[in-house]
Amino acid sequence: MAGAIDKEKSEMKFIVCAATLVFLLWGTPALAGPCTDDDADGVCDAADNCTPPNAQGSANPAQDDTDGDDCGNICDADYDQSGGSVDFTDLFDFLDFFGLTDALHDHTEPVGGGPIDFTDLFLMLDMFGLPPGPSGTTVGTAVCP
Repeated sequence: MAGAIDKEKSEMKFIVCAATLVFLLWGTPALAGPCTDDDADGVCDAADNCTPPNAQGSANPAQDDTDGDDCGNICDADYDQSGGSVDFTDLFDFLDFFGLTDALHDHTEPVGGGPIDFTDLFLMLDMFGLPPGPSGTTVGTAVCP
C-alpha cells in the first residue's frame, strides 16, 4: 500500500515539474513578462480599452465602456456615436448633461463617480477634433468601432 502512495506522489511530482518547465519556457499571455502600460492603470496596452494619447495619461483601471463600443469612457468623447472626430455636436450633447450625476448619463461622465463637471469638460476638450480612442483592443482601426 505504501508503495502505491509513493508511486502516485512521484507521478504527481513529475507532472508538476513538467508543467513548471512548460510555463518557464513558454510562459502564458497574461504572465509572459512585463507589458507596456502607458497610462499606468494596471492593464497592458494591448488589452486596454483606452490608451494615450487621447487619454492624456488618464487611467481607466475599471475599463468602463458604458456605450459598449470597445472604447473606454475616458477616451470616448464621441457622445453622438457618429464614429468621427469629436466636434460641436458632441460638445452640445455633453453640455446637455452638465451638472447631472452619472447614474443615467455615465458615458458622458468619463471620470466617473460624481456629477458631470469641469474635470470632465476639460478631458472632453482635450479630445476635441480627435477621433475616439485609441483602444489597445482595436489595434489597426482608426477609431474605436
